[in-house]
Amino acid sequence: MESRLSWTSGERNAGCHEFKVPYAIPCGRLFAKEVPLNRLPQRIFHLALPLLHVLIVSGLAVATVTAAAFAGAAPGPSGAQERATPLDDVKGLVEQLETTDPLAASRAVQELKTQGKLSRDMVPALAKAMRHPNEIIRLTIIEALSEMGPDAADAVPALSEALGDKDPMVRETAALALFSIGQPSRKAIPALIACLGDESSRVRDAVVLALSSFGPDSVGPLVKSLESEKPSVRSSAADALGRIGAPGVPSIIAVLEKGTPDASQAASLALAKIGAPAVEMLISLLESPNARTAKLAGDTLEQIGAPAVPGLVKAIRRGK
Repeated sequence: MESRLSWTSGERNAGCHEFKVPYAIPCGRLFAKEVPLNRLPQRIFHLALPLLHVLIVSGLAVATVTAAAFAGAAPGPSGAQERATPLDDVKGLVEQLETTDPLAASRAVQELKTQGKLSRDMVPALAKAMRHPNEIIRLTIIEALSEMGPDAADAVPALSEALGDKDPMVRETAALALFSIGQPSRKAIPALIACLGDESSRVRDAVVLALSSFGPDSVGPLVKSLESEKPSVRSSAADALGRIGAPGVPSIIAVLEKGTPDASQAASLALAKIGAPAVEMLISLLESPNARTAKLAGDTLEQIGAPAVPGLVKAIRRGK
């Protein structure tokens, strides 16, 4: 005999044991699938009943566990019909995205992905569905858009809005989706800049990744962020500028020279991350009349280390 563990919303199945059981999903995601448990002895099934009862009492979440009767009874018509219903109508799947049932909406997204029907003309519907009240569905839709890459460019405004979602995992995934979409996401730079100080380090890391991928287009806003009053914003901006590299050097040098002490320290950090491309301009600051600037330049060159040596040697040979 075979018993099945099914996460469904069907009614009581004839010939089956059914329980409403809470199921905590550690990664915060919901999967619509069946897990067959082959040849599960009946005595083991009944031994598990007390545990199921404890889970029921805890009330964390609700799923339906259906175990087929060991006497050979077939699954009831309701559950069987739900599993057998083909979801091959694109319009119907899109309509499912707006349902209040998170399992149905998640299943619709997965079906669209599995059938290869996620295309550019589907993006507006997916973007609209990103306002679903269930964070799991919002997350699933954003992940689907991320997999589409540049084809999901029309979702950039909705993804920018998702950067302000109350759920940090949704915010992180939205930033990663903008990164995956690529250059069309440049219009989201202001929204990404606003997230540099996010309370979640994972969100900040995703934002830095996205901003750095836009290269010179991000330099101006990031350099301005070096002067933020929030240490996390300054640090994240320095990290992104370090990834961008040479295009940001002149603007960062200006902050190191003329910025507030905190901004200058953040600029030094960015230049140290950039490394060799910043060496020549840093060497020129070693003779700055401003003692603080000269010291910061020297400290930054020390942080750069070996990549700074060739430039220093050339400077010495020039008599500096």
